[in-house]
Amino acid sequence: MRFEFGAYVGVVYLAAHDANGTHLLSAAVGGAPPAVFTIPEVIACDGPLVTAAAYRTGRTVASDAAHAISREERALRMIPYPYSVVAAPLIAGDEKLGVLTGIWVPPSQTCQGLQERMATLGELLTSGLVDQSQVDHTMKPTASPLIIPMFRSPDDEGIPTAEVKQRWGLPDLPGSAALSQMYQVHKLSAALNEAPGLVDVMRAARERIMLPFGAGAFVAAVAQEGRLRVAGHSGSAELVRMVHGAPLDRSTPSADVLCTGQPLFLPDRAALLAAYPTLESADIQACAVLPLVGSGNFRGSCLLGFETARWIGAEEQAVLLMMAAQLAVAMERAQLTESEHALTEALQKKLLPRSLPELPEVVITARYLSASAPSGMGGDWYDVIPLPGRQTGLVVGDVEGHNIDSAVIMGQLRSGLRAYAAEGHKPTDVLARSSELLAELDTDLFATCCFVRLDPEGGVVEIALAGHPVPLLRCPEAGIIAPDAPPNLPLGVEPGYVYSSTEFTIRPETLLMLYTDGIVNSPTGDPVVDARGLLASADRVEARSLHKIADLLLMGASKRPERQRDDMALLFALYEGNPLGSVRRVDRMAIRRHDIQGVRSVRRFVRSYLLRRDLQRLADDMEVMASEIVTNALIHADSDVEVWLREYPDRIHFEVRDTDAKPPVPTSITDSDEANAAAEHGRGLSIVEILSSAWGNSPHGRGKTVWLDIPK
Repeated sequence: MRFEFGAYVGVVYLAAHDANGTHLLSAAVGGAPPAVFTIPEVIACDGPLVTAAAYRTGRTVASDAAHAISREERALRMIPYPYSVVAAPLIAGDEKLGVLTGIWVPPSQTCQGLQERMATLGELLTSGLVDQSQVDHTMKPTASPLIIPMFRSPDDEGIPTAEVKQRWGLPDLPGSAALSQMYQVHKLSAALNEAPGLVDVMRAARERIMLPFGAGAFVAAVAQEGRLRVAGHSGSAELVRMVHGAPLDRSTPSADVLCTGQPLFLPDRAALLAAYPTLESADIQACAVLPLVGSGNFRGSCLLGFETARWIGAEEQAVLLMMAAQLAVAMERAQLTESEHALTEALQKKLLPRSLPELPEVVITARYLSASAPSGMGGDWYDVIPLPGRQTGLVVGDVEGHNIDSAVIMGQLRSGLRAYAAEGHKPTDVLARSSELLAELDTDLFATCCFVRLDPEGGVVEIALAGHPVPLLRCPEAGIIAPDAPPNLPLGVEPGYVYSSTEFTIRPETLLMLYTDGIVNSPTGDPVVDARGLLASADRVEARSLHKIADLLLMGASKRPERQRDDMALLFALYEGNPLGSVRRVDRMAIRRHDIQGVRSVRRFVRSYLLRRDLQRLADDMEVMASEIVTNALIHADSDVEVWLREYPDRIHFEVRDTDAKPPVPTSITDSDEANAAAEHGRGLSIVEILSSAWGNSPHGRGKTVWLDIPK
């Protein structure tokens, strides 16, 4: 059929009867890749397809399909349109054996003649099937169809030979072009199977769809709340701007293909503008737009833009449709995975402290990094607890496991430990009571914990461990040390266990670093050794730049391969003493979310703080910077905002804290259109950059801190 009739593919279907009725199963497929991969293996006899109609009526049936008959015919979504199909029944006496079906892409111009020839060929095939069944006494289709390769030369493909020579295989070798195309399909499938996230899926699409087909631009978009949202792109920024945010009811290539589920191929500039005059400003000469249809409500489209005219024949269309089907499944999976990861990460962060206290003698900051593995869930936590007698409790802990149970137990354990500590119990008693609490929570999980009680007035530190790595101290003269503290048992292991602790004094400018074992370099690594190495990497950063130290260590830890497996909590406390004597160093105020009038209160708060210190010369600049940062926080962060001021001998330190993790940038344009639409930016941050001696933003467990220093 492929050689004599010029068919795209020929298929022999045999009838199979079971408890669910009669179906037509493909028994043999004649053709070459990718044609042999486009045909449906099972056809319902009562369905609308031409093959089913031929079986039901017992007559040869022909049809031209300009578009898919119905959205439910997912088995046909890889056959290029338009096409012709002719189906001849295979009938022996009164028994219907099956159907012989041929498909022509593009449609055949001699459909009537084909019907007669297909009917004759069907009769010959029926005779052969009957003779064979008399020999082996069977007429059942096999578990999978027999593939009969029928390669032909590129001159018969309907594509200019020069075009094929430029793109696929050796044009003088039959089958080389088809196998070269299917090679890319296989490689795309392998890359998508290994892609953990949407970024990796888009990289695979660029390398295995866009580049092999010679496209200059690639835009994948999905439907979201009645509009197109770009999920990934490469090449033309103009196309991205035209696609992203476009309503689905506006006639654009991406929207039309998404809504209809039918591919679109516009081979040159004339065809492009004839169909879509609004693309006059688009920097492409031709395009192919493919539907992305997932298993659920996922719908999207993939646009390939070409810089020159580009004819895409039937074989390439089929390959592109196969690739689009694989891409849709991978995008849907990655989207679900990232949504689950975001949900679990948000839950984890909600269980962390909303804010950390500011103490006159101690500067505190924390960092939390979730695991990038699919679960994204862990039991790591940190806390800072005000204790009786103006003392402070520093806590990090880790509940075993990486699932929702770990996070729930972590939240209960943190609340209980905080309550015991606030009552004034000794660190060892706090751990003992927390261990009893964990045992009563009806769980098999255990937890490790580090509790540090800091007396800032006397410079005394008491460390109590529950199977947790010992905290590190960076001392002004002795360097980095790991105190000799009893390790004890983890929480929840042995009821009634008596915990012990160690106590020592520290000098001003001592930095305490508490951490969880997510800091390790390898599965067999030592958390203390790896933490020491990480802290040593910041030895050139002065101790008072606590945010810079925390950011540097977080960046270093995030690049480690083991971060894929576990989450990590870091808690830093810089003991400063009180270099200003009895003067109140720290002051704060809070603003309710979206209260823009609070900006005026912040200006008064800043000026009053500076006037009390005879620093009115700084008030104007500080008010301007405070107004800009607080306004950004109120507009972009859906949270309350805290404002902190802290005095040092040489500078004033200003902080604004909110619960939005998006970083501010000092320019109005970023590299990413999506990030630019959501990030905080504007001239105000450029002013902050000019007027301050240093500024930055630092993420913490539930949001970020934007800070600045201004010299006195």
